[in-house]
Amino acid sequence: MKKFWQEWRGIILFVVFVITGFLVIYKLGIVDSFNVAELSKVVRDMGIWGKILYVITYILRPLVLFPATPLTLFGGYTFGAVQGTILDVIGAGTGALLAFWIARKLGKDKIERLIQGKKLEKFDHKLGENGFLVVLYLRLIPLFPFDSINYSMGLSSVRTRDYAAATYLGIIPGAFVLNFLGSSLGRLDWQFYTAIALYAFMIILPLIVKKLRNN
Repeated sequence: MKKFWQEWRGIILFVVFVITGFLVIYKLGIVDSFNVAELSKVVRDMGIWGKILYVITYILRPLVLFPATPLTLFGGYTFGAVQGTILDVIGAGTGALLAFWIARKLGKDKIERLIQGKKLEKFDHKLGENGFLVVLYLRLIPLFPFDSINYSMGLSSVRTRDYAAATYLGIIPGAFVLNFLGSSLGRLDWQFYTAIALYAFMIILPLIVKKLRNN
């Protein structure tokens, strides 16, 4: 038991930290107590510091598993489609790297020992060889949970440079669509309906690609 604790305590303590943060946010009703319009005005009035705060919040977001989509919509609502997208890519990309780094430092060597000599080891090796394309595909398709990709890729053999490049590049389309949608909230005009159409297209795109590949 002592050996198990010494070997896995880093992962256990991190999981406890994440779960605790998640429960604090939701059980105390912190999210529900926010007035989006008022909070957005406060952040805008802070100027450059509001943007920095938004980016920092996005970087730390994976540590408490706060959903990325509401935060992205808030960025579009507050900063507009273009600035929101830029801040989103910086914050979300860096937060994804943070989660990747934590998973790699705490668990990669343990996962390697668990799959050594098994079929999963060959799969992990291939994943490392094609890491950029795999991560890019996962980032471009909005159906895959963002944080599960962050942590699972950290436990794999995907090279850090491939993961970083594919992440920053792959999240741009989705970030723009959600920020475009966020910037149109509160008014039913052409921009709102265009944003909805773009988001719907991103959702059905994997189905279109799959159908074309099967034909």
